[in-house]
Order: sequence, then structure tokens, then C-alpha cells
Amino acid sequence: MRLIAPEYYEVNIAGEPTRLPMLQLDDQRAIALLMDIEMGLAFGDRVGKALAEKFAPLKPEVVIGSATLGIPVAMDVSRHLGLDQYVILQKSPKFHLADALEEPVRSITTDKPQRLLLDRRQISLLQGRRVVVVDDVIATGASMSAAMRLVRRAGAKILAVGSILTEGNRWREALAQDAALVHRLGHIPQFRIVDGEARIDLSSADPSLAPMQPLMAE
Repeated sequence: MRLIAPEYYEVNIAGEPTRLPMLQLDDQRAIALLMDIEMGLAFGDRVGKALAEKFAPLKPEVVIGSATLGIPVAMDVSRHLGLDQYVILQKSPKFHLADALEEPVRSITTDKPQRLLLDRRQISLLQGRRVVVVDDVIATGASMSAAMRLVRRAGAKILAVGSILTEGNRWREALAQDAALVHRLGHIPQFRIVDGEARIDLSSADPSLAPMQPLMAE
């Protein structure tokens, strides 16, 4: 992927404007890319605190995230909820996951089908527990839907879902009634490439959130 004009998109995340690079996916699509693992500790602390404040009244017992970009979200949310234990759903078939529970998933940012894997040794941490499931971005909803299926198979009760951003609106259809469980800190639209520039697909905007504007590089 490479930068495409207007090069940056500014989005409000937990009350603060954040500049995301605009990258070309193919000859028709572009994406405002959030890489939370590159945003620094202060950013992680801020979004973790903001999501934890949304979840605290529900009194969750465990926070669950998906590798890789959902890991720091799960860690920061757990810390602000005062929880020491969290569970990560893996995507790499490591040797200790040979007998893992699994769910197929395909993400917008990868070109190959993947699997979400739950180490069977962690099932006891989830059975009968009140949990929240978090990730960095919910786009098509495919990854989050797979995560929720896997967590429910392990016997957990999902109280809520959290993400730093939602992207477009396809996730609502994929999650169906579970879309009502989603808490997000911001929203980004989808982008079409027109005459060599990324243009907002207006159908993917969220009318409940104030839109931000694409930015040219300084």
C-alpha cells in the first residue's frame, strides 16, 4: 500500500483529533489506516481509559482481544478496569495451539482467509464469565463476529464490544443484533479513488458523528 492524496484523514478519537495516513488498497479503494501499535503509550492509555469508562458500569470480569492490533487495546482496557487477567485470540498456529478452538475469519486488511484460535487452557477463564470483546477497528464486522462466536463457544457472556474506530457501515449487517453492543471512540468512512485522489464514500459516513476532513501533507 502507498500514500494517496489527500495523504491524511483527521478523525476525532475519544475527544481528540488524530491524523491517519491515507493509503491506497487497490485501483478503486483507499483506507485511512490506524496502526495503534505505532501510536505511542499516551494514545493507548487514552483510548483504554475511554473504553473502560464505557464498560465499567457493566462490571466485566475479563477483557478479550484479537491478535495483533487488538492486543494493546485489551491490555489498556483491562488496566483501566482494574483487571489483571485478559485473553487474546490468536491468528498464528503456534505449537501450543494445535488443539485450539477455532473460527474462520477474513479481514479487509489481509488477502488470505485466517483463523481465530483460542487456547483450550484459557477456556476455564471464560466459562460463565462476564466479558467484553475489544479490537482496534471494526470494518466489515467479519473479525469481530468470529471473535464473538468463539468466545460464546467457550461459555462466556458477552456484555459489550469495544473498538477505537468503526469503519463504514458493513459491520452493522455482519453483527446483526450484536451491533447494539458496540461502543466506539470514533468513526472513519470508506474511500473511493476518483481521478487519482481518495474521495469519501458518503454512504459509509456515520450521521451520528461529526465528520472530519481529509488533509494534505504539510
